[in-house]
Amino acid sequence: YNEYKSYLSKVMERGCCEKFAKVFLMVINIIIIIIGATILGVGVYWLTSDTGFYKEIFSHDIFNVPNISVAIGALLLLIGLSGFLGACCEVLILLKLYMVFLILILLAEVILAVGCVAMKSEIEAAARNNTLTIMEFYGDTTKDEKGIFTKTLDTFQESFECCGVDGPGDWSVAASAKFKQANGDQWVPDSCCTTVTDKCGEKDWRSASDIYTIGCAASMKNTISSNLLVFGIVTGAIIILQLGILTMTSHLVYTIKTENSYRQEV
Repeated sequence: YNEYKSYLSKVMERGCCEKFAKVFLMVINIIIIIIGATILGVGVYWLTSDTGFYKEIFSHDIFNVPNISVAIGALLLLIGLSGFLGACCEVLILLKLYMVFLILILLAEVILAVGCVAMKSEIEAAARNNTLTIMEFYGDTTKDEKGIFTKTLDTFQESFECCGVDGPGDWSVAASAKFKQANGDQWVPDSCCTTVTDKCGEKDWRSASDIYTIGCAASMKNTISSNLLVFGIVTGAIIILQLGILTMTSHLVYTIKTENSYRQEV
């Protein structure tokens, strides 16, 4: 009993770093669990609910959004649970598993970054083609019955002050039934107007002065270029946070191992 009491006393003598590491890991992983459960729930709902048209659009062989949502949500849930339970109950095997997950995520981020740079043109082409496909269903209440595509495109164009992918002319091609008129006029959605009012886009954009002429692809690139410092700071902060979590996990593992060794000795 005295030996066990001595062991408990040693555990209670942990410094601020050890106590902070444990609490920090528990809080961080509660957040990860909530995010993972949310993404998993959305993915499962998408797979099981009657969202036929949207499911068909996003269920490509490679980029299958519902399945990817389920996979990412389940993975985050597993990572969060292993980190939280490992820190809370001080289970070494779970903390080591958590460290492996963190290292794999860091490696995956590096591979993803390199892949994005190497396949930049292919990614841009895929994004352009998918956006043009979605534009076909703008305002089509028979398919986009919940207005998800319409609202998304409107919000995007208003936020980036742009029109179409490469320019306003995309609308008369992608959604010709709605925006290409019999007399040759090319209309655009109201969200393409510099000042959005009802039916402001129902005129030929080529002769209008209140229609954005820059495409959203170019506008988005300009926004990213002008905010490279912000993106760099955010990316750096995320990497530092991940390395900090990995360091604290490693420190907690070392602390637990040291205390276990002391308990075996006594």
